[in-house]
Amino acid sequence: MLASLFLLITNQSFAQHENVESVELSEKMILELVEELKNKIDLYYVEIASIPDILNQLEQLKGDSGLANVKSQQDFTRFINTVLQKNDQHFSVSINPKNSGLQNKESWFEKLARLNFGFERVDVSDNNIGFLSFWGFADLNETSKEVISNHMREIENVDGLIIDLRDNGGGSGQTVQYISSYFLEGRQHLNSFYSRASDSFEDSYTNPAINFPNLSQVPIVIIIGPKTFSAAEEFAYNFKHMSRAMLIGKTSKGGANPWQYFELQHGLRIAIPTAKAINPITQSNWERVGVQPHLYTELEDAEQQATKLLMRKLTKH
Repeated sequence: MLASLFLLITNQSFAQHENVESVELSEKMILELVEELKNKIDLYYVEIASIPDILNQLEQLKGDSGLANVKSQQDFTRFINTVLQKNDQHFSVSINPKNSGLQNKESWFEKLARLNFGFERVDVSDNNIGFLSFWGFADLNETSKEVISNHMREIENVDGLIIDLRDNGGGSGQTVQYISSYFLEGRQHLNSFYSRASDSFEDSYTNPAINFPNLSQVPIVIIIGPKTFSAAEEFAYNFKHMSRAMLIGKTSKGGANPWQYFELQHGLRIAIPTAKAINPITQSNWERVGVQPHLYTELEDAEQQATKLLMRKLTKH
């Protein structure tokens, strides 16, 4: 039961939220939504110690002039998300597509599948340095596995590798496991996820059946930045604390708590973090603080810096 819940959460947890056509909200409807948000967060939010403070923030909104200026669904989502996301980047109130009368927009995972499962650039330089850039962790299925495997074969024999996650907004936790397995030998404990609903943990491991001996040994530099979010942060955080890669760039966005949707009144829904990542090495995660690089550098210079770092390391051997 826990495994099914975990897969549901991780498959949802990193999708981007799309807005659709907005409708007007009365003052009564807005106050009803605030109360419903309080109830849902109290029931489902994983960071239990933070709940009283969040509920107090929401209660105080009832006298806030900003809330008084809210007239529509879109006004409400913009206003309330500013408040909620100060507590957790994965909170998100949005218009519920199924109640909007409009056809659902393309989802994050549908867009990834349509656009080469997020892979933008896979190549090898004259110096035999590989470069792997992708903007999301696609849903894991037989097709995405084949695409990932083909790209890994393109870089299989490199001497060093740059993984560019600076524009990676996240995606499937299962795909984090799958891609990580190409760069780590054997069965490695990547992360654990605590679920509030079941009050239990689910461990995440690499797949030892994926055996790419050279890729599991080559030096790796990972580029991160303020747009690096969620599943992409997990990947970078894991590799940093396993001492498998050097991280360069800027601090990432800071979202470590997988979420799921809950319906609200008046055509809205809320994404509430219902689980949290716990790294086996740090016994912590990157929530709010982001993943910190080993070397801070301007993002426009990051690829050049990464190449220099790898060449310097390779010439020492």
